[in-house]
Amino acid sequence: MMDRVKGCVTEKCAAHKKKTTYKESDDYCSKCGDKLSYVCKKCYTPLEDTSEKYCVRCLAVRQDRNDNVVKVVGSIGGALLTASTVVLTKGKDIAKIISKLK
Repeated sequence: MMDRVKGCVTEKCAAHKKKTTYKESDDYCSKCGDKLSYVCKKCYTPLEDTSEKYCVRCLAVRQDRNDNVVKVVGSIGGALLTASTVVLTKGKDIAKIISKLK
Protein backbone atom coordinates (compact mmCIF):
# COMPACT_ATOMS: atom_id res chain seq x y z
CA MET A 1 0.00 0.00 0.00
CA MET A 2 1.44 3.33 -1.03
CA ASP A 3 1.79 6.25 1.34
CA ARG A 4 0.25 9.64 0.95
CA VAL A 5 1.73 11.87 -1.74
CA LYS A 6 2.74 15.48 -1.89
CA GLY A 7 2.54 17.84 -4.81
CA CYS A 8 3.32 21.40 -5.72
CA VAL A 9 0.26 23.61 -5.42
CA THR A 10 1.85 26.61 -7.18
CA GLU A 11 -0.27 26.86 -10.34
CA LYS A 12 2.51 28.35 -12.51
CA CYS A 13 4.96 25.56 -11.63
CA ALA A 14 5.74 22.87 -14.24
CA ALA A 15 5.46 20.16 -11.55
CA HIS A 16 1.93 21.35 -10.74
CA LYS A 17 0.91 21.43 -14.39
CA LYS A 18 2.23 17.88 -14.92
CA LYS A 19 0.73 16.76 -11.59
CA THR A 20 4.09 15.47 -10.43
CA THR A 21 3.88 13.62 -7.14
CA TYR A 22 6.56 13.54 -4.49
CA LYS A 23 7.32 11.22 -1.61
CA GLU A 24 5.88 11.99 1.79
CA SER A 25 9.42 12.72 3.03
CA ASP A 26 9.98 15.47 0.40
CA ASP A 27 9.35 19.01 1.63
CA TYR A 28 10.06 21.27 -1.34
CA CYS A 29 9.25 21.21 -5.06
CA SER A 30 12.21 20.22 -7.24
CA LYS A 31 11.06 22.64 -9.99
CA CYS A 32 10.10 25.87 -8.21
CA GLY A 33 11.34 25.35 -4.64
CA ASP A 34 7.97 26.10 -3.00
CA LYS A 35 6.78 24.05 -0.05
CA LEU A 36 4.89 20.88 -1.04
CA SER A 37 1.41 20.04 0.21
CA TYR A 38 -0.42 16.75 0.52
CA VAL A 39 -2.52 16.12 -2.58
CA CYS A 40 -5.11 13.51 -3.60
CA LYS A 41 -3.41 10.51 -5.19
CA LYS A 42 -6.10 10.36 -7.90
CA CYS A 43 -6.98 13.94 -8.91
CA TYR A 44 -4.16 16.01 -7.36
CA THR A 45 -6.55 18.20 -5.34
CA PRO A 46 -4.85 19.69 -2.25
CA LEU A 47 -6.03 17.85 0.86
CA GLU A 48 -7.47 19.62 3.89
CA ASP A 49 -7.14 16.48 6.03
CA THR A 50 -3.49 15.53 5.67
CA SER A 51 -4.09 12.10 7.17
CA GLU A 52 -6.06 10.99 4.09
CA LYS A 53 -4.73 9.74 0.74
CA TYR A 54 -7.73 10.84 -1.35
CA CYS A 55 -9.96 13.90 -1.48
CA VAL A 56 -13.59 13.59 -0.39
CA ARG A 57 -14.84 13.17 -3.98
CA CYS A 58 -12.35 10.46 -4.97
CA LEU A 59 -12.88 8.68 -1.66
CA ALA A 60 -16.64 8.65 -2.29
CA VAL A 61 -16.12 7.24 -5.82
CA ARG A 62 -13.85 4.51 -4.42
CA GLN A 63 -16.39 3.65 -1.72
CA ASP A 64 -19.24 3.52 -4.25
CA ARG A 65 -17.19 1.22 -6.47
CA ASN A 66 -16.41 -1.04 -3.51
CA ASP A 67 -20.08 -1.11 -2.48
CA ASN A 68 -21.10 -2.04 -6.04
CA VAL A 69 -18.55 -4.87 -6.14
CA VAL A 70 -19.89 -6.25 -2.87
CA LYS A 71 -23.44 -5.98 -4.20
CA VAL A 72 -22.61 -7.74 -7.49
CA VAL A 73 -20.62 -10.49 -5.78
CA GLY A 74 -23.50 -11.00 -3.34
CA SER A 75 -26.03 -11.31 -6.15
CA ILE A 76 -23.80 -13.74 -8.06
CA GLY A 77 -23.38 -15.78 -4.89
CA GLY A 78 -27.14 -15.85 -4.41
CA ALA A 79 -27.70 -16.95 -8.00
CA LEU A 80 -25.12 -19.71 -7.67
CA LEU A 81 -26.72 -20.88 -4.43
CA THR A 82 -30.13 -20.99 -6.11
CA ALA A 83 -28.74 -22.86 -9.12
CA SER A 84 -26.93 -25.38 -6.94
CA THR A 85 -30.10 -25.99 -4.94
CA VAL A 86 -32.04 -26.68 -8.13
CA VAL A 87 -29.32 -29.06 -9.34
CA LEU A 88 -29.30 -30.91 -6.03
CA THR A 89 -33.08 -31.25 -5.83
CA LYS A 90 -33.42 -32.19 -9.49
CA GLY A 91 -30.22 -34.24 -9.58
CA LYS A 92 -31.99 -37.57 -9.91
CA ASP A 93 -34.07 -36.36 -12.85
CA ILE A 94 -31.00 -34.93 -14.56
CA ALA A 95 -29.07 -38.17 -14.01
CA LYS A 96 -31.90 -40.12 -15.64
CA ILE A 97 -31.93 -37.83 -18.67
CA ILE A 98 -28.17 -38.04 -19.07
CA SER A 99 -28.19 -41.82 -18.82
CA LYS A 100 -30.83 -41.96 -21.58
CA LEU A 101 -28.69 -39.75 -23.83
CA LYS A 102 -25.73 -42.16 -23.67
